[in-house]
Amino acid sequence: MTLLASPTNSSPYPEMLGQDQLLLLQEEGISVRELRNGCLGSFRNLVEKIFNSWSIGELSVVRNWGRSQVEAQTVIYENSACLLPDDIILLKKEVEAVSSYKVVTWNVNSVRSRMNVLLQWLETHQPEVVCLQETKVEDSMFPAWELEQAGYHSCWYGQKTYNGVAILSRQPLTDIRKGFENGYDSENARLISGIWKGIRIINVYVPQGQNTESEKFVYKLEFLKQLFLEITSGTYSDLPMIMVGDFNVALDSGDVNDPEAMMGHVSYHPREHERMNAFLNPNPSKSEQTQLHDIFRCFDSREHQFTWWDFRTRGFERGEGMRIDHILASSSLLTLMKSCTIDSHVRGGEKPSDHAPVICEIEI
Repeated sequence: MTLLASPTNSSPYPEMLGQDQLLLLQEEGISVRELRNGCLGSFRNLVEKIFNSWSIGELSVVRNWGRSQVEAQTVIYENSACLLPDDIILLKKEVEAVSSYKVVTWNVNSVRSRMNVLLQWLETHQPEVVCLQETKVEDSMFPAWELEQAGYHSCWYGQKTYNGVAILSRQPLTDIRKGFENGYDSENARLISGIWKGIRIINVYVPQGQNTESEKFVYKLEFLKQLFLEITSGTYSDLPMIMVGDFNVALDSGDVNDPEAMMGHVSYHPREHERMNAFLNPNPSKSEQTQLHDIFRCFDSREHQFTWWDFRTRGFERGEGMRIDHILASSSLLTLMKSCTIDSHVRGGEKPSDHAPVICEIEI
């Protein structure tokens, strides 16, 4: 904790000391004698403040008994402690704590059907932020109370039976946005975002596309185009971002079981890759915040690390799936990312979703 970060700090010291004494107290240390001589008000009140700061570890006291040839010693505070005229007082500088947080994306394929699985998973992994897709529940029926009991605030954007996205977080998010700012696709709940620790968290559920000859495939391509415009042309780009979700696109050959057989099909089509490359490829015209990176591939280059397996073909049991759930993050966040993994274990559990959670760890 910083008691005094600058002369304009709200602590009492700026009101009780001159500028020179204040700077010495912060930077080099100052003797009790000098503090007394420079005190602008009651020295007794100043001593009370010093003792209070000393007792809670916000300043240090160094003593050499007034003799330069004696090695100085740091005096540990205790109830019987006293201050001597030649003791040196120094405010401790703030050391900003670095904490590690888990940010997760997970297509739960119905939050109410998967509620027990979700709650158990949250208890085991203790993530900070969890982005859910395909919640399949209208807003009035979202299980906010149950999630609150588990320690999570919720913001959600849902509809009955289909689609639906939600963000769970230990601390409430700010600036919650639902849907596209330009009104695109307003009938479908597929996009939600909020600010967490100065980072814009964007949670998206991209249409599956059905087949390449269908209108749903055209819709998927347009959705990805609009999503790119949303994060680059709007007010999203003023903060670093983590964009996560079920993109329904396998990004490279290692993300599908058989790339030759899959090429040209939905979820592994050149036109889909073109749309995704708009997010991922370096472009001088884009801001640093919208230069996004596939975080999983920053840590794991192995093939066949899937996030989705088809129930109908027993894909999980056969080891045949796709990596279509992604965590993308701004260039400015890359050095903060410490890991990115897929929890495929939960996919083999009781009553699973057909998707597995993807977990990234970030230090802030």
